[in-house]
Amino acid sequence: MNKSTAGIEAQLEELRGAENFIGFCAFDLFLDDDESKRKDGVLKISRHNLTPETGFLKFTFIVDVYGDKLIRKQVLDLFARFHDSELKSDTDPDFMYIKPPEPASQKDRAWFIGEVFFHFDSVKGSSKENVVRFFLPFLTLRLPLEFSDLQWWETEDEVCEHKKSAIQAITEFIKSKF
Repeated sequence: MNKSTAGIEAQLEELRGAENFIGFCAFDLFLDDDESKRKDGVLKISRHNLTPETGFLKFTFIVDVYGDKLIRKQVLDLFARFHDSELKSDTDPDFMYIKPPEPASQKDRAWFIGEVFFHFDSVKGSSKENVVRFFLPFLTLRLPLEFSDLQWWETEDEVCEHKKSAIQAITEFIKSKF
């Protein structure tokens, strides 16, 4: 292994180690109206601070596509909704969805990994309450999915909390507006 390769691998390890996980949950992704075409997935949420007050939340969706090219394309098409021009009016200009690269190896083909980023201007913007009351319902409105209970990544300072289902959170949010 040459020096440049070792340097790149060291940088990747450093980046992975700096990821601040805050929560995770399972979800069902519905490819169409047929219940049998539902795919299981896991959502991983992490917070990244650019300054002590600002940064972004990264929502990483991992879907088991069993290496099936057709299923991968269907999932990719669903996530392509984040590139819809109508979405621009609903989101902050710093909202970002990055299209995943084509899988390089057979092992990579088994999974679809998509990442959605939300910028925040204050620490309060990245709070657990906003994750539950805004970000997850927003994602549910954009993608045909249903989240299981969110599990918070426990830290020494915090006690693990549980959220209501995405449907309950959306219902309560809508009721609070009327």
